[in-house]
Amino acid sequence: MPNVKTRTPIFAKHWPGYGYGFADIKRHPGDIFFVQSTHTSALDNAGHGRSPDLPFATLNYAITQCTASAGDVIYLMPCHVETVIAAAGLVLGVAGVTIIGCGNGTIQPMIKFTTDIAADMDVTAAGITIEHVHFQSGFDDLTAPIDVDCTDFTIRKCRFTQETADHNARCWIIEHVTAASRLTVEDCFIYADEATNDTFINYAGVGDGHIFRRNVLFGDWDNVTAVGGAGIITNATICDNYIYNRCTTNDSCLSFAATATGVMFNNMVMNGAAENNMILATGMAKAQNFGAIIAEDLQGTADPVVA
Repeated sequence: MPNVKTRTPIFAKHWPGYGYGFADIKRHPGDIFFVQSTHTSALDNAGHGRSPDLPFATLNYAITQCTASAGDVIYLMPCHVETVIAAAGLVLGVAGVTIIGCGNGTIQPMIKFTTDIAADMDVTAAGITIEHVHFQSGFDDLTAPIDVDCTDFTIRKCRFTQETADHNARCWIIEHVTAASRLTVEDCFIYADEATNDTFINYAGVGDGHIFRRNVLFGDWDNVTAVGGAGIITNATICDNYIYNRCTTNDSCLSFAATATGVMFNNMVMNGAAENNMILATGMAKAQNFGAIIAEDLQGTADPVVA
């Protein structure tokens, strides 16, 4: 009978061609791969990717080397740039993979969408997580760079920016099929200051259990809303977000279908228009949400109104 007192979450695993490595089984239950486009030894072939010294050149290739539902982890090394130039130019199609960016500020790894208005990343397999990656729009009026078509997709601690004033994403993230439940976006920073923007995240489907929390958004969402959509989503959690929408022609910051359900609390939103209709979510249970006009520097108006 094994002596359970000697067990540890740190385990040794043999990597072909590299000997043994040690890892936390909770964080790394499967294989580990490294990607760095700027490395002089980077190549997309079977002999690379197992070490930061011999990384893959692209995330697109690294994904194809992963095993579905095994908990594989891909590290995007500092200064890596994944350029997406067409529709489905990047496909996350292996279930259970976690993608983690290494490096901060100007060396934070980037996924950049350019060349084509339809350039996008298709998330087609369940249980994928992306952490600490810089997403950047590099083309005018990108349609929807992140297309979510599966369950349990998580974006965490990521940054969203635009390359120039006109290189924008009209909608950054779209959830538009029945299967896209439990989409989580948390602890992200979004800068999207272009008047042709429609929304940051569009809940267009009928997914269940979505979470949007602790995000900070600065931008101009002129045509629809910063966060929301017409989909009849259920059991959503929208909480602890700060939204600054300088738009003056449409006064919505959070707008959901009247029959969408869930909870919405502790959100602070600011807009260039009136407070009325800054928060539209009649089917959700709401508490401690506040809306304020950007130019007035006044205390926010509670929504729902405090009795």
